Amino acid sequence: MVIMVGTFSTFSWDIMEPISYLMMYGNFNLSFLFYLGIKRDLLATNIHEILKTRFAHSAAWHQGIDLEELDKLKAEATKLKALLEKASN
Repeated sequence: MVIMVGTFSTFSWDIMEPISYLMMYGNFNLSFLFYLGIKRDLLATNIHEILKTRFAHSAAWHQGIDLEELDKLKAEATKLKALLEKASN
């Protein structure tokens, strides 16, 4: 929107071309820095899901919770529940 207003209303394309280039260059660099910061390949999910996962891992790390160990314990608890249900029937 800023580029359209600047090009067609306020300025000309000669002035807005370098501005639009710098905006694109800045967006590319910020996106690449974000990609480097999360240290994993991005999937086709939304940014909200990526940030929610990142903040959850960060909060768990600060509290001293090992999420991999937690997942293993949850899987083991599920197996034990299945065995108890099987044994009670």
